Amino acid sequence: MELIKSRCLQYIPVARASTSHEESLDAIVPDTFPDIETICCAMGTIEVREKLVQTDRVMVSGSIRGTLVYRGENNGPLCALECAIPFAALVEARGCKQQDQVFAKATLQRIEGRMLNPRKFTLRAEFGLETVVCTAQECEICEGIRAEGQEGMQTLIQEHRFPTTVCMREKSLSIHEDLRLGGEECSGDDKVLRASAGFATEDVRVIANKVMLRGNAKGEAIVLRGSTGQIAKETFTLPFSQIIELEGAEDGDDALVDYSLKNCQCTMMGGESGPVLQCDISADVCVRIQRDLRKQVLTDAFSTNWECTLKQSPLEMPAAQQQVPAAGEVRCVIETPERAAVLWDASITVKNCGAIAAEGTAHAGLCVSLVYGTEEGGLMQHTQIVECEGRFPKMDPCECRCTCDPSGLSLSCVDGAVQMAGPVEFTVAAPAGSPILQVTSCELVESSPKTRRTKASLILRRAEGGETVWQLAKTFNTAPQQIVDANHLEDGGPLPPGQLVMIPFQR
Repeated sequence: MELIKSRCLQYIPVARASTSHEESLDAIVPDTFPDIETICCAMGTIEVREKLVQTDRVMVSGSIRGTLVYRGENNGPLCALECAIPFAALVEARGCKQQDQVFAKATLQRIEGRMLNPRKFTLRAEFGLETVVCTAQECEICEGIRAEGQEGMQTLIQEHRFPTTVCMREKSLSIHEDLRLGGEECSGDDKVLRASAGFATEDVRVIANKVMLRGNAKGEAIVLRGSTGQIAKETFTLPFSQIIELEGAEDGDDALVDYSLKNCQCTMMGGESGPVLQCDISADVCVRIQRDLRKQVLTDAFSTNWECTLKQSPLEMPAAQQQVPAAGEVRCVIETPERAAVLWDASITVKNCGAIAAEGTAHAGLCVSLVYGTEEGGLMQHTQIVECEGRFPKMDPCECRCTCDPSGLSLSCVDGAVQMAGPVEFTVAAPAGSPILQVTSCELVESSPKTRRTKASLILRRAEGGETVWQLAKTFNTAPQQIVDANHLEDGGPLPPGQLVMIPFQR
């Protein structure tokens, strides 16, 4: 007698982490710039340059492209100084190995400037890292038992569906575009204070070892006009397409796409027919091919003729996940240090997102960073954490993951303060069922033959709540199919509570 086994290759996440980090940089004002009178604000973007998987940890490095905006001495004009703050963050990732693949996404949560003296300042930045490490793993599935026919073996074989990542790859995406802008002419002193971009997939198709990807990069640039000293915001949408070679991808597979910004640099240039915004954007595109595998799994067995030693263990296949939406809403007033007259820039990032399945609550801290103009014409910065909560149906206690999307929020200046309102969408991912047990070992104890407990050829019994044909067959040591046939049942599933069941025995 031997177990019938099959193998399948899958990519599984072995480590997930959501961490916060802090970096700072002291810098000297260049000789070509005036002394600092007051610091108005600091802006920036974060870029991931390199990811390195080590044993039980991940090294993520990159830089924060920061811009300090200050007013020069003697109430002079606004000045903008660029600084690059390098970072190298170690993230604990138990169980990962050097050959594993890692996807990392960084978000700049806060950046602030402080004057040390008129010719020296410091920039301090807080940022979050989301890292997922995936490893290629071969899983062994027991599908049945090959027996000679005299053992009286009875097997419980169930079909299960496994949403499996069968292959994955990361590839760089680059977008270069010159955008002609309307409005006033660009002076040579126009400065882009901050540029950022997000990515949206419009269409993705899997065709024979290839992934055809089409989408848009949606970005914005905050510009300091040198001629007027005013702040302006320019928004843009840049289409892109990409073909990614991915061995193992098949027609009909689902492709899951994630983006991690590597670089977003915009420069204002003059043109004959108006200002031009030069955009240079790059990102890492991670594509995972997901396929629903349907497998026959041997979950239980026994012999009607012999005692047997049976071992079961959880199947190392990804369990189906249920995606549970949780709606939240934010309505609050952010009191700024100085009365806000106009909102020039606002960014919202998520901190400490989580969920408690047993309570049905999802929560997150929204880090709101504002750059605004005062009623006196000044430029100020303010950052504040706003707590929000969403609710979803309670579930059995389990490990679940939560994501939060604050993109539906709107901000506006009202009566000297900033009002924030709108929906916040949470998504909670939790296991859809219990772990699946499969048979890993089955041995007959040929020194212990089974003896019938009764000479009767038939027993009548009322089914208890949730009881199955298999459970009855195993309890009374008979073949499940005999119970199904004797009672004209359609299958061997759960029986109605109280149903009178005939349990025949083989002569």
